[in-house]
Amino acid sequence: MRQKERETERISLREKLCHALDIQPDIFPGGTLVEIRGKNSVTVKGGGSITLYTEEEIRLSAKGGEICVRGRRLCCSAYCRGTTVIDGYITSVELEEGRE
Repeated sequence: MRQKERETERISLREKLCHALDIQPDIFPGGTLVEIRGKNSVTVKGGGSITLYTEEEIRLSAKGGEICVRGRRLCCSAYCRGTTVIDGYITSVELEEGRE
């Protein structure tokens, strides 16, 4: 019983509101949205600064962690108002918690 209580306590207010109002968390203000289009483009909305930029890996800070995009010939084709577009051959996208 205590295990369930602890899991319930860990749910954020944002998650509770989204669940109660039956809306998707990505349209709630302050969140991070990652959109993958095929193997050639990733768009991150609500991300922060670029923490690493190479042709094989681009890392972005995000709320609660980092977003890591790996691939070949990666480039940041747009970076404006909290939106980052990464183009190239995408091999993986990772969401890493706790690295903010």
